[in-house]
Amino acid sequence: MGRPPCCDKLGVKKGPWTPEEDIILVSYIQEHGPGNWRSIPTNTGLLRCSKSCRLRWTNYLRPGIKRGSFTEQEEKTIIHLQALLGNRYECKPSDLTR
Repeated sequence: MGRPPCCDKLGVKKGPWTPEEDIILVSYIQEHGPGNWRSIPTNTGLLRCSKSCRLRWTNYLRPGIKRGSFTEQEEKTIIHLQALLGNRYECKPSDLTR
């Protein structure tokens, strides 16, 4: 069976987000917090899919997102962990302390 679709796909806007849509989404999340993503398009009037709202927040608008190049220390950590763990997809927190 699976989960029902997040939206009916009719009348849903696709493509780049406008600055106005970003403001609406950020304002709503600042007031209500991130959470019930399925209710956001209905409560805000955004003609976007709930998944699109969640991804926009998570990948672009969320405070604290670091953009740009890695610092020298971050790059060293990545290289060290790659050498230590290889390409394993899953690692336990205890693996990181070795």
